[in-house]
Amino acid sequence: MTRFEKRILIGLGLLILLLSVMEAMVPQPTDWNPSYSRFHRKPFGDELVYKRLSDLFPEVRTISDPLYSVERQRAIEDVWNEAVNHVFINMTFSPDITSTEHLLDLVSWGDHAFIAADMIGGPFADSLHLDMDMKPWMGTESTSDIRAIGEPRIVEGVFRYARNFTGAYFTNYDTSRTRVLAVDGSANPVLLQMAWGEGRIVLCSTPMALTNYHLLKERNHQFMAAAFSLLPPRPVWWDEAYKVGRMEAQTPIRFLLSQTALRWAWFLALSLVVLYILVYARRQQRAIPIVLPPRNATRDLMHTVGRLYWHKGDHTDLAHKMIAHFKEDLRLRTYLRTFAYDRPTIQHLAAKTGLTVEETEQRLRAIQAHETNARISESELLKLSSELYEFRQLIR
Repeated sequence: MTRFEKRILIGLGLLILLLSVMEAMVPQPTDWNPSYSRFHRKPFGDELVYKRLSDLFPEVRTISDPLYSVERQRAIEDVWNEAVNHVFINMTFSPDITSTEHLLDLVSWGDHAFIAADMIGGPFADSLHLDMDMKPWMGTESTSDIRAIGEPRIVEGVFRYARNFTGAYFTNYDTSRTRVLAVDGSANPVLLQMAWGEGRIVLCSTPMALTNYHLLKERNHQFMAAAFSLLPPRPVWWDEAYKVGRMEAQTPIRFLLSQTALRWAWFLALSLVVLYILVYARRQQRAIPIVLPPRNATRDLMHTVGRLYWHKGDHTDLAHKMIAHFKEDLRLRTYLRTFAYDRPTIQHLAAKTGLTVEETEQRLRAIQAHETNARISESELLKLSSELYEFRQLIR
């Protein structure tokens, strides 16, 4: 690499660094997309909510596996006797049949489940005879009121939520085992408590009320605390497996791609590297010379010796040398200690060639006859060559 090329690379590196710093200093707009993830500090994440759960429960644990895997892990850790609270705060909650059966079995045995989602469906909703609907006029700037009902009420007062509420509510549920705990401004149920075996299921249609933004908004934290107070003081297993989905790229460089400045720096660096490679390769590419394979001198020597014997007419000596080479080659390829025309050698070669013992013995006797013959004609030499070649081909 020349000095000029090094200067170009250094200049490109400084340019990328300068652009990254300038982009990082630009104020970033607030991300109002919901994730409900305990790893997100944005308004509709749940990092602060997750941290505050430790004020209400003795232990808070993050679960990133499906329910059937959690149950298997619970069996491995031998903690079946300890009931826990399962917390699901999602945009939608629709587990498959296997996960639904495992969750309902756990609740039936004594666990409690807290499920907050704008839409609860699938086999889980069918099992609970649950239906939901949404107010069609709700938008990003709409407001919603929530108040507790029933006696005793879980919390007093009306709680107002002013952004991004979907207006979801429950339209159908099993009234024989369900208690309505809170309604919205139109008296539609938004918070239910359902008995299921030895445990309870708390259902909430307003997951937005359980986010960082509303935890810090006026007195809305009281409704959040009241909703979670429906769970007994047990360890909480916070779900991250059934979330709306990871909000960043699924690559090892997802942190770079999640930051606007780093993302632009990454793409710019890749573009410049590719451009440099293309230009450099075009300058350096040369015609690839054709390299001939090395000659097989041993093969040429054998051809020369063979022609010498052939023109000399000494077929007997050539036949003896061919047989000697054949016996040595056969000994190495079939792992014989010594080559002889005896019964053990014949049986060993029969196993290696797939011939019967009689056929193998017949072929070897024919070769032995040529070996003991004092004079071999040209036709006999050709026949011997064919026999030796055919026998070699039979060895597996």
